[in-house]
Amino acid sequence: MASKSIAVVGVGAMGSMALWQLAKRGYQVAGFDRMGVPHDMSAHGAESRIFRLAYREGQQYIPLLKQSLELWKELQAGSDRKFHYPTGCLYIGDRDADWLLGTIEGARQHDVRHEVLDEAELHHRFPQHRLSGGEFALFDIDGALLRPELGVRAAVKAAKAAGATLTEGCEVERIEPVADGVDITVDGTTRRFDAAVVTCGAWGTRAISVPSPRFIARRLVGTWFGVDDVRAYLPDRFPVCLRRTSEIDYSGFPSMDGWTIKIMPPVNFLSNINPDEVIRTVSHADTAIMRKVAQTLLEGVDPEPARSGVYLDGFTTDDHPIIDHHPASERIVIAAGFSGHGYKMAPAVGVAIADLIDGGDASYIKAHFSADRPALSA
Repeated sequence: MASKSIAVVGVGAMGSMALWQLAKRGYQVAGFDRMGVPHDMSAHGAESRIFRLAYREGQQYIPLLKQSLELWKELQAGSDRKFHYPTGCLYIGDRDADWLLGTIEGARQHDVRHEVLDEAELHHRFPQHRLSGGEFALFDIDGALLRPELGVRAAVKAAKAAGATLTEGCEVERIEPVADGVDITVDGTTRRFDAAVVTCGAWGTRAISVPSPRFIARRLVGTWFGVDDVRAYLPDRFPVCLRRTSEIDYSGFPSMDGWTIKIMPPVNFLSNINPDEVIRTVSHADTAIMRKVAQTLLEGVDPEPARSGVYLDGFTTDDHPIIDHHPASERIVIAAGFSGHGYKMAPAVGVAIADLIDGGDASYIKAHFSADRPALSA
């Protein structure tokens, strides 16, 4: 008996992992992406991402993150390019910062390997961070830097080795559930599959022909700054980091190109854009927060950016993703709306998608990331 044919529409962070996991399970899986794979125009661009286990955004993510850590290691072991750098992850906050105290408590509850650093130890171990007095930190030992484009590349390569196919530079115009399958129209040609996976990031569910959950596309800006002493900012000495002060919230990344570091601001929740019409030009105002970080919170960093880039991601109204069957069709699985914090858990999402396709135990996923949860209809 022939295995089921599955279309994966959007082969980025989540689509590449779904392609890999479905191919491993023996499905006839075909991926489709409007650009080349990987590319830097959407959510898996911008050179680097943070992996962390201490996760105050929601305890429901911890099992996915623990599973993803093992899958990242598995994928890395079979890859010809390095994309997983076990730097650890540093969380820095002001004295008595509720967000950091809560993160530490969550780490303890979930047996996340970690250290708590007082101001003196923080300064001694990580002098790149300019302190004003009273700061403390959590060091997430299993935190890491991930290279997202290379992670996507590795997953697609593993999927192809298991029999998957990939069509790049194509536009999926329509996804239509029918009685005995799902019709996928690509560049004017329609093919029928037994099921489909929709992992289109900022483009959400626009191509699906029946009413679907709504996703908001947001514009994210990443900025790179030159450093005086690149050795101090290499991955073995400068872990990925999250820092909040009374005025600034940012994430920082070590140098991957030998002369710059990346600084990312918090998400601009006022942005709500058409992903096909996004402004890719970076204005001076776009980089204001990152320039302030470079000037006031880090040592030996150039005050003006060396380069910047615009990236996109899909958000839901409650900032938690949908990983579920489509409300109108069990033949379509949606994994979208990761709201700026999905890449680190992408391998586990690939497993969840495969479980939803083949009827495995997806009760945990459906309990936490359903398409019809009340928060989405509020």
